[in-house]
Amino acid sequence: MVFLGAAVGTVLLYAVWVVWVPLLPTNLYIPLLDLGKITGYTWASAGLYLALVLLLFALYAVGYRAITSGKSRVKTWWLFAAGAILCAELVWAYPATAVDVFGYVASGQILGLHQANPFVVLPSAFPGDAILAYVAYPDEPSQYGPVWVLLSGAVAALTRTDLPSEVLMYKVVAAAAHLASAGAIYHIALRLTASGRMAQASAFLFLWNPLLLWEMVANAHNDGFMMLLGLVGVWLFVAGHDLFALLAIAAGALVKAPVALIGPVVFAGAARRNCPRAVEGALLGLLLAAVVYRPFWEGPQTLTALQRADLFTASLGAVLRLALAPALGLGDAGAFASTVSLSAFTAIAVMSVMLAFRAQTDVERLRPAYYTLLAALLLLTTWFQAWYVVWPFALGAALAEPRRHLEVALLSLGGLLQYFVFIYLWVMGFFPRTENLGVQLTAYLVIVGPLLVMLIVRAAPRVHLPIPRRLSQTRPSAEYH
Repeated sequence: MVFLGAAVGTVLLYAVWVVWVPLLPTNLYIPLLDLGKITGYTWASAGLYLALVLLLFALYAVGYRAITSGKSRVKTWWLFAAGAILCAELVWAYPATAVDVFGYVASGQILGLHQANPFVVLPSAFPGDAILAYVAYPDEPSQYGPVWVLLSGAVAALTRTDLPSEVLMYKVVAAAAHLASAGAIYHIALRLTASGRMAQASAFLFLWNPLLLWEMVANAHNDGFMMLLGLVGVWLFVAGHDLFALLAIAAGALVKAPVALIGPVVFAGAARRNCPRAVEGALLGLLLAAVVYRPFWEGPQTLTALQRADLFTASLGAVLRLALAPALGLGDAGAFASTVSLSAFTAIAVMSVMLAFRAQTDVERLRPAYYTLLAALLLLTTWFQAWYVVWPFALGAALAEPRRHLEVALLSLGGLLQYFVFIYLWVMGFFPRTENLGVQLTAYLVIVGPLLVMLIVRAAPRVHLPIPRRLSQTRPSAEYH
């Protein structure tokens, strides 16, 4: 069976990956390791990474095709059982392309062990804490919302500075969120499409995606938990529970801010159906934010998620900044790049709200939410990180539209390939070691390149070859009747 073969092959490939970068004490107790430091900055390691990514995506495509073609009967529980196995494997991989999980540990210890406020007290305030050596930004407060800070404090209180236990607990939370998100996507898709097969494909697309499995489970990013709550809000919306849809989205934004961007679109769609109910839902979301922020509130500085606005990497803004720096200077070029990015995003966000308000069906109402998160990823965010792809991916998968599925799948491929540029090519000397336009442009093109190629192919005029007159007049033989 094709699907079973894809599943077995995927499990074996992830086993190779986990053995390559295992979550062992020899790795875990060395601060600030990454994929290159563990595997070595060699062409052999770079080639193995590239081979693993491409083979995983090839099997991913085979599995998706097996579901959508209808040639193989795939039961829904098979998707989730195999997905659970993949998650269980990646729990034991070292978070080799991000150190964010150690930042979660640090902020959790500030609240859970030191009884201090992670929004104003910095990790560096506790120089005796062993976790400090693992934190990339020890002089920054927590960049997340109070729901996540409370969860982090609970983890710290349970594990009491035992680093392996803390990291594993965050990974288990992330894996559970990933599986639950796939379930939410399946049920959203069932409501948006009459095809059970496309609902299966939607869940598969999310659950088995190589980038999401790596970033959400192996690296334990909290974006997955954020999007889970956002997806719950979307399910409530398509189920007609408009009062609680915005409440769930607000809960997601209290984990991490980006999911709040779909709030205006969902509000517009709900207002079209029942304006008073939409207003009540928005007020409930604001009330939740006020209640959860209250114990931590120290004035506007508590909103730390708004502080990282001057970082640039692997984005349109990063390319514009370095391209214009010789003429404008780095500071003015950065300001100009940020303005261009923000302006373009704002235009798309406003149009998305207008489209949602005018929409007649749930699919037409949710599609603008997808556009908003896609624009946030590609325009608003000047500091691209691969795990941000989950923002539009979750909604793109839930829409159960083949075109949206292809778009987010190609973006996720680009997200994993950019590590090949930054971790291997750049460090190995293919580009100058300092920040430069060459590496940023290459990384940006690697990220958006697969998607751009697809868009160009779709937009290209189709060439119809003329049929010879003799062939066109040939009658079909009886065997085809």
